[in-house]
Amino acid sequence: MPSSPDLTGVSDASRPTERTPLLPSHGSSQNGNRAEGSGLPHIGVFAANITLEDLPTYSIENLYPQTLSSRPAQTASALCVLLFYRKSIAGDKSTRGRDVWTQWREKSQHLVGIRDLDNLALRVWTEFLEDDGSAEDVEEVLWSAYPVEPFSTATVRVVDFLADGDAPQDLSRHGLVYLSLLDTWKYGSCRANGSTGATATLLRFLDRCGTPRVLHIVDFLMHITYLCVLYHYINWPPSYVTFGSFTFTLLLLALYWEVILLHFPVLPSPLLLAPPDLVLPLSTLARRSLSRLSIPAIFFVPGLFISFLMLQLEMTPFFSRFARGLIPTDRSTTYLLLFLTFLFFLYCATIYSVLVHPFLAVSQGYKPDMDPWDRYTDSVGLEARKGFFQAVRRYGTAYYFPTPFNLVQVLAVQIPRLVLVALRRNVTVESITSIDKALWRGPCHVSLYHVRTNSLTRRKAGRQGGQPPAKRRRTDIGHWQPQDDDIATAQAQANVPSAAALSERTLPLDHVPTLSTICTRVFAENLQALSTNEAVWENVRLWLKGLPDALSQKVFTALRHSCPTLLQHGFIVANFLRGNTVALGDDLPGVNRLTIFAIGDMSTKDQLQALELTGLAKIPDATFATVVSKLPNLRKLNLRGCTKVSQETVKAAAEHCQHLEIVNLNYTAVPPLSLATLLLNCKQLSTLKVAGIPNWLWNALPIADGFQLPSLRSLKLRQAALGDAVLNPILAICPNLERLDLSFTLVKRPVLPTGHLLEKIVLTSTKIPSSDLIAMMSPLTRLKVLAVGAMGGGQGSSAAISNTSAMTLTDETLRSLTDILVGCPDIERVNLVGNTKLGFTGRRGPDAALAYFVRKVGRRCRHLNLAGITSLRSSDLEGLAHPDGLDDGPPQLLHLNLNNTSVDDTSAPYISACVHLQALELASTKFSSAGLFPIIDACERLVKLDLTSCRGVRVGDRRRFFEVWEEEWRHARV
Repeated sequence: MPSSPDLTGVSDASRPTERTPLLPSHGSSQNGNRAEGSGLPHIGVFAANITLEDLPTYSIENLYPQTLSSRPAQTASALCVLLFYRKSIAGDKSTRGRDVWTQWREKSQHLVGIRDLDNLALRVWTEFLEDDGSAEDVEEVLWSAYPVEPFSTATVRVVDFLADGDAPQDLSRHGLVYLSLLDTWKYGSCRANGSTGATATLLRFLDRCGTPRVLHIVDFLMHITYLCVLYHYINWPPSYVTFGSFTFTLLLLALYWEVILLHFPVLPSPLLLAPPDLVLPLSTLARRSLSRLSIPAIFFVPGLFISFLMLQLEMTPFFSRFARGLIPTDRSTTYLLLFLTFLFFLYCATIYSVLVHPFLAVSQGYKPDMDPWDRYTDSVGLEARKGFFQAVRRYGTAYYFPTPFNLVQVLAVQIPRLVLVALRRNVTVESITSIDKALWRGPCHVSLYHVRTNSLTRRKAGRQGGQPPAKRRRTDIGHWQPQDDDIATAQAQANVPSAAALSERTLPLDHVPTLSTICTRVFAENLQALSTNEAVWENVRLWLKGLPDALSQKVFTALRHSCPTLLQHGFIVANFLRGNTVALGDDLPGVNRLTIFAIGDMSTKDQLQALELTGLAKIPDATFATVVSKLPNLRKLNLRGCTKVSQETVKAAAEHCQHLEIVNLNYTAVPPLSLATLLLNCKQLSTLKVAGIPNWLWNALPIADGFQLPSLRSLKLRQAALGDAVLNPILAICPNLERLDLSFTLVKRPVLPTGHLLEKIVLTSTKIPSSDLIAMMSPLTRLKVLAVGAMGGGQGSSAAISNTSAMTLTDETLRSLTDILVGCPDIERVNLVGNTKLGFTGRRGPDAALAYFVRKVGRRCRHLNLAGITSLRSSDLEGLAHPDGLDDGPPQLLHLNLNNTSVDDTSAPYISACVHLQALELASTKFSSAGLFPIIDACERLVKLDLTSCRGVRVGDRRRFFEVWEEEWRHARV
């Protein structure tokens, strides 16, 4: 008996173990439920475990194995199991004999079972729709084929049940099902599979030329050709054909019948050349109406035929006797009356059928929101959809051969296959099936290519939706995961080149890695090879299970970096959900809702202190809330980018995780009212990040008199629609703040905490006046990070930023700010990106504001961002090589961003003085190869170099400039 679902929807029987294979292994099976060699579950085996009594409480997770990690595969398998079982009981005959009670009971159970199966199938489909997906996901659900039984080649698909009418009516009517099949009908499969390369790409394109619609057109044209030949043969027959013969009569009947079938949805049909939802319902209505008219008449046809036969036998001698003057007998009169009676009944039945079943009667009034399929009643719509589904299934099958090409396929494939099966040559049979593909890619494409070309062009234009090509779309200034404070402003992004040209190199290690590090790297590199050997993989599972928690997390990090696509749900749950830290993200395709639920069921969940789930935009709020409510000792909660996280999750954290110290809710949908409970209950909260939450009104946050957050050290409010009236009261209750991010907000005159403990402050793209900025910075002697990019922009408005006069940071302000930062001995990072007014005064030399800043502050920083300052010249960087003091030493810079500035080769000696430099960004500058070579020579630790749109460097060298330096410069010097 299957286990009933628990609160998380995950049953114990479906939970993965350490024996759950990472990849499907050939020739193995799991509990007998997977197909030999394919790793796919046997539908019949799962269906055999279903009982009618348990259907109301049946768990969906019992319908598929945990080896199916993707949500579409799980949905397809579950639907196939349910629909297969539904079809089996719908067609099952009741017990024969005279036990009428048993017959009635079985029939009733089957009717109730079909209803429960329909509800369960619709629940599976609804849960699949809860997570946002793609067209490929829906297609995978409908078209994935699963074997029925072990040692059998029969397979089933969801589309097969739809085409046979064995699916729930609500599923057949679902708009997404129709749209997906219509897309397949027009454009073919949208899943891109196979190897890469020019030849493979060309072959896949040829395969996709034969869309179901194109194949139907070819089949229909061949059928019309056949009718034309038949018509010509009948009208101009050969000399040896005798009119009135049985053979000629059959040809006439064939032509008569084929012309009639052209008006009904019988494949191939001209009706499918028009929109199916407009033509097929009308054709179905006409066919059903004619059938209803003819059934009452057919009831009297046997009697009419028998009476006519008797009358004919009687009337033949009657005419001869009548010619001799004899009187008709009573028998002849009786036969005539019988014939006339049946003829009268036939006419009455026909007239009655016309009155009862009018041809174009519509029992349902048409409504504007009604589906076009259902305008002639729901039953007509279902039957019409069934006809369309059958057409898509027939012509959507891989390598379908229309007439007369199927003759070649029969001779070259089908007959040899039957012979080899009879000889039990299985290997040869598997090999010969590839001839289908070879034949399909042969002469068939000659007739399909030109028909398909126009269709592909229209599809490409429709999918682009007027967007520019992907290569021309804008990206950020930084190309290697910049900090939030370094993200480019709207103006800087507008000037970014269309394609990034980032050159990278790997330096040799300056130390010997630990043995555990070497082993971890080797294991990560060979994971796929290990998983294909079942015997070895069995030992690997045991070794992974025996790893200490700390080392297990180290192995997981290495696997996540090197082969994230191999980390499927079951593998992650069985081996890496343990210890005091769990970190999952959208970079792991195998992570789904079941993986998140499994975190709450960890044996060590009471010891879990850090939970990081980032970028999981498809997981609903209730899932996170369920998991968080089971983690009482959580200290760190990071849900950045989980856009569906909202009130339930925050409420669960406030009630069950009162020891929280770090909370990151950036780019979620958390309302401020629910955040109030978190602030009140979590007294130890030291870090709160709530950036990028749309439509957030902080005035809804209730702040009582005397309420304080003394433990809060870091607060991030980036991209929030905050003004001074709302923000200053919030800052007042946080007296011990050390890190504050107010970038892209509406703040103008913030009142900072009086403790002057701030070490980081981000004010990028705010409208704080220069005088207030200087007054605010003066007492902050502990400052380490300062971001004042695009000052005056105001929430990154492109209209304001593109106007240079909107910027407020001038040379005079920068000079005053430099004097303040000189008194900050721990300064590490300064961001001045996009302040276009800097350097406008025209003053050059060592006394210029930018040169003064670089000499006094810039060379002391580890990260310096001067991107987008269009007036920055090479001479302004002189202070990097010529400090004021002789004992100052080389600059401490590790990362220097000069994108979209006016620097050129003359600044090479100054940048070369930064011997610790690791990353240098020079996009859209005037540098040439000659100026870059000495920089690479001097900066031996440089590993990243951005040369996007540097016209002084050849386009082919921009992505491989370190190799060019090795080939042309270093070797030439040697």
